[in-house]
Amino acid sequence: MFKKVIIAATLAATTAVAALPAAAQGQISFGISAQTQEERDLIALGLIGYQIANGGDAVEILTNAASGGDIGVVHQEGNGHNGSLVQGGGGNAGGLFQFGNNTNGAIAQNGNDGDLVFTFGW
Repeated sequence: MFKKVIIAATLAATTAVAALPAAAQGQISFGISAQTQEERDLIALGLIGYQIANGGDAVEILTNAASGGDIGVVHQEGNGHNGSLVQGGGGNAGGLFQFGNNTNGAIAQNGNDGDLVFTFGW
């Protein structure tokens, strides 16, 4: 019994140590990718609302969305971020949101995609 506990503790410690290099890079990211047209439309609606709330020209934004154009946001708070949003094919909705310091993030869309990426750095 005691031997199993030692083995389990050793495996847990080894796993924790193996995860340290990823954390040492100083960033964590998560993303959301639309799987259906409805999900893509919901992402686009959220990005349209975000752009309008932040002073974007509502008529221009809504006209672009209605004509099947791309909608994109790169929002950065903090210092030293590197981010890119590349859209091709039309009908894309992409948002890259970076917080903290020294994060790297990128979105590449090829047509009718919906993606959100959130990156936090330290």
